[in-house]
Amino acid sequence: MASAAAAGWGLGAVDGVLPPELLLDVLLRLPARPICRLRAVCRSWLAFTTDPHFVAAHAARHPAPLLAVGVQGFPRLCVDLVDLSGNLVKQILRVGKGRVVSGSSADRVLVAGEDHSVRVLNPTTGSISILPSHRCGGADPSTIAAWFAFGQTASTGECKLVRILLNIDNSRHLSEVITVGDTDGEWRETANPPGYLGWNCTNGVVFKGAAYFILDYCFSDPSFLERGCMPSFDLETEKWSVALQGPLNRILEESNGTLSYHDLANQLMLSGLKGTLCTSHWNDQFYTVDLWFLTDSEKSAWSKDHRINVDAVFHGIGDYLKVQPLLVTDEGKIVLSMQMGSKGVVQIYDPVTDTSSDIIQISIYTGASVFTGSLLCPQSVGRAFYEVLPQSWALRISTALMMFRFGIIKV
Repeated sequence: MASAAAAGWGLGAVDGVLPPELLLDVLLRLPARPICRLRAVCRSWLAFTTDPHFVAAHAARHPAPLLAVGVQGFPRLCVDLVDLSGNLVKQILRVGKGRVVSGSSADRVLVAGEDHSVRVLNPTTGSISILPSHRCGGADPSTIAAWFAFGQTASTGECKLVRILLNIDNSRHLSEVITVGDTDGEWRETANPPGYLGWNCTNGVVFKGAAYFILDYCFSDPSFLERGCMPSFDLETEKWSVALQGPLNRILEESNGTLSYHDLANQLMLSGLKGTLCTSHWNDQFYTVDLWFLTDSEKSAWSKDHRINVDAVFHGIGDYLKVQPLLVTDEGKIVLSMQMGSKGVVQIYDPVTDTSSDIIQISIYTGASVFTGSLLCPQSVGRAFYEVLPQSWALRISTALMMFRFGIIKV
């Protein structure tokens, strides 16, 4: 398979003792981190591992998602990319002060600053784009609440970021949208949401080209907005809609009068899982989290697919525990972000064994999100570094790769 691919790609001779087809077979088995280091060996290895065909084949061989976790350093934030076992895969340094925005994008990581400024990280290249400053009208950033939603339009695939600011002192909204990737992009003021957004679900989720949010039903006027509706912002038309009903009413029906709208204001979180919307309901009476998946957006049909028993260590926390699902793996395991006050942890839950295990500790001040893109860049990054290594390194490393291929050594 690798031999045929190498021949089809037209890969030429590579410095070392291995032919291209065998080198390809070995390198496709390695994770991204050592491959990035091998690019510094020589020109031919750099060209080999930055070939777009190789990058695509490597991404197909290593589809496992990663967690982008903020790490508060001094004086700036770092972003660690870790696997689902908590192992560090890559670190992006000097990101700036802020926190990682959860559920932001599949191949980008958003970092929101203390003043609600935004940086867009490309974990593949390590590049950091700083978006234009926001307009708070001179208000103290500490009095401003912010919601974000980042995704692509349904027709053109343009990436847009929605930012909704709320001045807590005077209850005034400011809603803006920007096209990410536009060199001359500026924030454009747009219409405000049709109601107050939920404080606990801090971000929107983009689904089919629209950003969906959860309302704070305690402060929404039922004569104007039907309780249970989820407002959505179309990224293409940049207009609001209230056509989708969430699972709120079904949750209340199943509770048999033990829950109210006021209770649910602190218990619902919105995520994007398995290619659709997911509403998680944290029930502090039974210490469970129910996951409701949208099955038909036209009919606003939802299905409760999972009930997760929360680890006993969190019992007694009550409303102070915030649970947000981040990912459902191919094996059916569920990755959850658990927040308690200023501290938190990312756990992975196995529904077969009904057990949870910690992946990594987090903080609400640094945040976490999911990254599903490839860490290998097809551009020739790091070209200046290969010149400092002697050509004999190609022979040494290719010999080590041969030993790895036949199980003599392991990575």
